[in-house]
Amino acid sequence: MAQSKKIAKLALYILVGAILGGLLGELIGLLLEYFMPGSMVEKFFLEAFIYTFPPATLPFVIFSITFGFTLKVNVISILGIGFATYYYRWY
Repeated sequence: MAQSKKIAKLALYILVGAILGGLLGELIGLLLEYFMPGSMVEKFFLEAFIYTFPPATLPFVIFSITFGFTLKVNVISILGIGFATYYYRWY
């Protein structure tokens, strides 16, 4: 029971780290786009690995539900995940 709580807490830390890192990376990329348009540094922060999971539909008698999402990972989001796991391990 305690082990599953630790895993759930780690997963939450990783998710929050990825989200905050992604937001920070987008903000840095937008600032660099404004000050240094077309630079390699801007491309480094704005380039992201994007994977779209195909939609899955659950048909019911009266209605249907469709689920799908896109995973977008940039460099700063990976650093955010690393920082979150470091924070989880030491605090």
